[in-house]
Amino acid sequence: MNIKNVTIKNFRNFSDFSIDFSKGFQTIIGENNIGKSNLYWAIRLVLDKDLSFNARKLELKDFHGYKKAISIDDYVLISVELFSEELSSFPTFHSIKTSDTTARITYIYAHKNKLNRNEIIPNEIQIDDFSWSLFAGGNNLGIEGDTIEGIVDRLTQLRQNDLEGINLYYINAFRNINSDLQGSTKSLLSKYCQSRGNAKDELESVKSILKTSSNELNNLQFIPDLASTIQTKGTRISGEYFSFPIAISFLSNYDVDAWSQLNLYFSPEKGNNIPIHILGLGQKNILYLSLFIAELENSSKQHEINILLIEEPEAHLHPQLQKILFANLNELETTQVLMTSHSTHIASDCNYKNLNILYRNIENAVKAFSPFKDDLLNERQNLLLKRHIDSTISEMVVASAIIFVEGIAEQFIIPAIAKEVYGINLTEHNISVIPIYCRYFEPYLKIVQDSNLEIPASVIIDGDSGELKEDEDSTTAVTNAKNLQVKDRVLVLSGNKTLEVDLFPNANTNYTYLQKCFENLNHPLSYRNLLNSSGDWGQELLKRIEKGRFAQELSLLIDKSFTVPDYIRDAILHIANSKNIRMKNVE
Repeated sequence: MNIKNVTIKNFRNFSDFSIDFSKGFQTIIGENNIGKSNLYWAIRLVLDKDLSFNARKLELKDFHGYKKAISIDDYVLISVELFSEELSSFPTFHSIKTSDTTARITYIYAHKNKLNRNEIIPNEIQIDDFSWSLFAGGNNLGIEGDTIEGIVDRLTQLRQNDLEGINLYYINAFRNINSDLQGSTKSLLSKYCQSRGNAKDELESVKSILKTSSNELNNLQFIPDLASTIQTKGTRISGEYFSFPIAISFLSNYDVDAWSQLNLYFSPEKGNNIPIHILGLGQKNILYLSLFIAELENSSKQHEINILLIEEPEAHLHPQLQKILFANLNELETTQVLMTSHSTHIASDCNYKNLNILYRNIENAVKAFSPFKDDLLNERQNLLLKRHIDSTISEMVVASAIIFVEGIAEQFIIPAIAKEVYGINLTEHNISVIPIYCRYFEPYLKIVQDSNLEIPASVIIDGDSGELKEDEDSTTAVTNAKNLQVKDRVLVLSGNKTLEVDLFPNANTNYTYLQKCFENLNHPLSYRNLLNSSGDWGQELLKRIEKGRFAQELSLLIDKSFTVPDYIRDAILHIANSKNIRMKNVE
């Protein structure tokens, strides 16, 4: 059984939020402070049977908008829909079924008057008069204009112990690795030992040996002598009246605590055990997760709900290790894994249908989107997008705005123009320049359509007129892209020819930058030949430059005096206006 949907209303930074999960490993990505941890806490409020009654209580700051005052109609709703084609195999969960394959549990935090249908209206509304309840069943929780009373009337109240059979595991981003790896009753190593199928038999063997050994130790003469010496000194300090008898012994507890005597060591060679605290954070993180997963595999039960919420498992790991870790988490069979991450390496390597993006739309509301929904792109477009998504292009899934461009030349030059001419550091505003290495923008523009990734986007596309055969339609790529514009949010702008020719349309525009580029590239003669050429200026220019290297050099030279083509200015201006960023040198 796996989580199919989470719906959240009025909780922290979620006003009206819904996220769908497909079967299997789920990756949740988004920029910092977007609400990934809040999403996990919301799920825990519903499903974590280990949360106490008080831990499920909310405060004013937990209501959306950080309310300073509260009304009787305010509430928080968090609903988790579960799915299994074999739901009948889960007899414990019949009370929460909504269909033959789905079940639902809902957490509601509201005024007690609303939850208990008490008709007495209080004079003053205080947060202390609010309480939480768990409910089962119910569909259509998102009916527009629905009241909390209307929602409660369609649900069946649950008790906290009705959550038995739900196993929710949580790994915090701020996990105390050092503490959890040390020998103790609650260490991961101890928990792993206890989770093994033959743990009881193993423990009995350990207890027998420890008991024999400790008895032998305790029979050594210095043990009672130590106790007697301490007793005498204690009596001397406190006097006979306040003194009390003591004893000293080894290993008085032979029960489960025996596992706490085990410790992990770094062993570079046999017999050379070194405390693991000397290891780097990356190595300790791998060790931590290895033990956690091992214990989880032993504890998970086939006909129970097993869910692991893990925050940023890639912390302190280099990209190759991130991918290896990701692959291993993906192999857990009886447990649904939900993983939050900032890693573009993981985003580019995951099963695309299981990639979930949290983002802020143009109205600043937090939304969720999966770019590879079955019905969004056709098979060919899906394959194309998957083939091109790497650690660079996957930046688009964590960006607050996007400028799509054709190739690497634009990727160098556009940020330089934005920063030096218009005073906008795109990186500081989480605006990504995404090259697609072709003119086929359709799959990318479909992603930023309404009801998908609703963030501001500009497209900068070459006109390339004169480069095609006379019978070819030079405007096809531009037309197809412009057909996917979204009013006030997605804007497509095209040049006259290629980028380089539009930047240097003749020998007089930006000529000092052009000359300096050729000089820095050690091609002063090529520049003179360009000026003396009688052929078509654009064609002669393109013959004499290597686009990527030329763009790289030019990006270092651009300053506020650089003349920018109108379509590039308008593309940057569109993004700036959408994000309320003030541009310099724009009338």
